Amino acid sequence: MMVRWQWQKQLKTLLSISSLLLGTTLAFKATAAEEITFYYGSFAQTVEVESLETFADNGTVNPDLRTIFNIVKPNEVVKSKFQQALVTPININAALLSRLLNTDEGDRILNELGTLIEMQGGTNGKSVLRGSMIQAAASDEGFTILNFLQTLPTNMQINVRETLRWAQQASFLVKATENLVKTAENLSLQASEAVTTNFSQLPNPGETGSISFTRDRWNLTDKERNRRFYVEVYRPQLPASQEIPVIVFSHGLGERPETYQKMAELLASQGFLVAMPQHPGSDTEYKKDLAEGFTRSIFNLNEFIDRPLDLSYTLDELEKRNKTEFDGQLNLRKVGAFGHSFGGYTALAVAGATVDMKHLQKDCNSTASRFNQAILLQCRALKLEQPIPKLKDERIGAVLVYNPVNASIFGPEGLANVKVPVFVGAGTYDLTTPFVFEQMRSFPWLVNAPESYLMIQQGDSHVPLAKLGAGSHFTATSLLKLTLPHEQLRAYYAAPSVVAFAQVYVAAQEDYRVYLYPAYASYLSEGQDFKAFLITEKSASNLLESFQQQVEGFKNL
Repeated sequence: MMVRWQWQKQLKTLLSISSLLLGTTLAFKATAAEEITFYYGSFAQTVEVESLETFADNGTVNPDLRTIFNIVKPNEVVKSKFQQALVTPININAALLSRLLNTDEGDRILNELGTLIEMQGGTNGKSVLRGSMIQAAASDEGFTILNFLQTLPTNMQINVRETLRWAQQASFLVKATENLVKTAENLSLQASEAVTTNFSQLPNPGETGSISFTRDRWNLTDKERNRRFYVEVYRPQLPASQEIPVIVFSHGLGERPETYQKMAELLASQGFLVAMPQHPGSDTEYKKDLAEGFTRSIFNLNEFIDRPLDLSYTLDELEKRNKTEFDGQLNLRKVGAFGHSFGGYTALAVAGATVDMKHLQKDCNSTASRFNQAILLQCRALKLEQPIPKLKDERIGAVLVYNPVNASIFGPEGLANVKVPVFVGAGTYDLTTPFVFEQMRSFPWLVNAPESYLMIQQGDSHVPLAKLGAGSHFTATSLLKLTLPHEQLRAYYAAPSVVAFAQVYVAAQEDYRVYLYPAYASYLSEGQDFKAFLITEKSASNLLESFQQQVEGFKNL
């Protein structure tokens, strides 16, 4: 099978002229006084702001800017895009930008950029960047690169050596991503060769089941934590004599239980009770509070603790109601913990994964971390009070997570404490929790999970790009030249896997195990431009070896 990497090729092209985009362009986010200085060791070249304005206006390249172009050597297409980028408005609310840049995560981003864009003398430029970005966004014409330049209070300088190093590392990671996906594909195909099952004769487990269900909302109060939250409960209507398997689900950062309604309905129609608690310190309401200025953080720090405890408290409530409302039907001895993104962290934590502060600190100090958005969330855990309370719930018997935030905060030692079956889903277009950093890296660390699965979906992102709005779709398709899969493809691959894993490991229905064979993912991928690859714990050591080879290459840069 051939993997389509048009987006990676385009990204390589962008990175190949990154001394223009990360040097010049970022610099162009760093000039407004009268000039910018580019320096590389003893070499230094000054570019007048007026030269950038002239180039943006009519394409004229003044001698000072020509010197930079002679070094970077951009082609005419790149020059044209750069000229357009200088004056293209970026739709961003100044008040929201101010609040985001004043969070821990925003400060970390600015600090990283400040190592490239410096004040004269070599001082980190983050304080200037913050103020100028906000001022530019608040102007009548909105945020443009040139407008941003006009807001800078002092001349700036660009560290070309460090900029080129960033570009080299980013280019290497693109290639490493391609290599690792190819490795996963080969491992999946090797595992599929011996399977002779005719999947075309089997029903699709991802289709809606025949069991009717009700949807209720429970409002709960955990007095010990002084925490109120609601739980969306999907209850299948089964005969009184039939046991009901249970799944608790944790939503992602800035989301809410209702976001995952379709998945809950699918599982309920297959006979599962699905309980989806709200996490008040990291849900849509908290995100709204940030936008309106009622909080100064993207999520409440204690969510690392409260989220897993929310799942446990929900199970405690189910225990109570099992006697009074369910006539003892609920099977709470072996519950499935499912989650997405930050909810993936939550599900793994409640299944026994433990926070490894030493590993997290090491990752937070790593230069590779600048390419992983998920590290912004995880590094906040360094501020947690010690010791961290026990979060494991013995009732959890299986874990399914998609795009989980997990690798840095748990590390190999923390994930080794997960001793139940685990299914991990990842997407190759996920820029929020890049699968190379978060899922592929951590999958081999599930050494004590009796059975584990990793599914990689080509073209899948953290959330559907359509949900992110027209701007993100335009950036993906026009700027990065990504070829996007059709919107239904995510569910096409994910739904059968979610149901099959739940049936086998929560409901103990062994007939569904055939759908967890790598060969079934290959079957579903037939005729698809974007494919899915499934590997199991049997291939984890090979995957780890391939990953370590890529890491060594990165270290040598």
